[in-house]
Amino acid sequence: MVEYETFDYEELVKHRGTKKRGFLDIGTKPDGSMMRIPYVIAVGIEEGPTLLMDGGIHGDEVEGAEAIAHVFDGIDPMKLKGVYLGVPHLNLEGFNIGKRVASSIDYAATDMNRVFPGDEVHGKVSAYIISKYVKHFVEHANYWVTFHSGGNTLYIEPIACYTNPEKDDVFGDLTLNMAKCFMTKYLWLCNPGGGKEGSRATMRDLSEAMKIAYICLEMGGNAAIFKEREKIYNMCHNGIINLMNFIKMTDGPVPQFRQDTVSVDVDYLHVTNGGIYHPEKYIFDKVDKGERLGYVTNIFGDVIDELFAPYDGTVVGTWTPPVIQPREWGCLFGKFMEI
Repeated sequence: MVEYETFDYEELVKHRGTKKRGFLDIGTKPDGSMMRIPYVIAVGIEEGPTLLMDGGIHGDEVEGAEAIAHVFDGIDPMKLKGVYLGVPHLNLEGFNIGKRVASSIDYAATDMNRVFPGDEVHGKVSAYIISKYVKHFVEHANYWVTFHSGGNTLYIEPIACYTNPEKDDVFGDLTLNMAKCFMTKYLWLCNPGGGKEGSRATMRDLSEAMKIAYICLEMGGNAAIFKEREKIYNMCHNGIINLMNFIKMTDGPVPQFRQDTVSVDVDYLHVTNGGIYHPEKYIFDKVDKGERLGYVTNIFGDVIDELFAPYDGTVVGTWTPPVIQPREWGCLFGKFMEI
């Protein structure tokens, strides 16, 4: 049996004032190449918390990944308190083929963010990779930030998810301020244990069980190209720096938080029938309950499905390719919340 585990957190953090990047090798594919998890780690000269960040758990969601790597490049470990630990692309197999799931090697095409904490003994590829991620990375985190986006099929206006302070007096206010560090207009209020869309066994669920201060960023997606993509990259990059200052890993200032934020609770609205999707309401549109958000036509141009606002709210994200499959998300719709 070949031993692959090449990332040793405990050993690395003994060497203060150092930086390293590399891979945790976790298995060999038939062609001889490795299944692996990439990482960057900066160990501060002074003691402090461990900030874990990951991107690309869905292979087509690359927003945030570049920011994790580039912030690492600029860190001076001699001025750092604690440990900066980043995984730019958690789902390398999905990244390699530009798809949400690692369908090239995982015959079940499993969503990695639905199998936490993973399964090191009986799990297929995605569950096995997640088990290694939890064991080698998550278990050491004090703060945890994960970057998502709409991938190849959705555009999601940048939004930061935090835990409802009224239902979590330990992490609620903390995660709200962590979320505000990224200067998104939308803030997504999440209740403990309130997973949606089959999202049990997700990062959020595990963070609650492990008592880790956790936020999730949904940053753009398919339509975020050219200058828009640069804007979103800068939000990710600057947000990480703001957060490091906020939790006192670095000594820089935390800028004043946005005063125009809108807190929402978001529902993913499905179409039942596939065809050509026609959005009628767009990002930031305020919509009354019952108004039509979009519709689907078949190959003859007949309207075969419609999405309606389930309550007064606003559009946070939308399907972007012309063709939509049955049961896909046509619209992400937010209910206004008070914070």
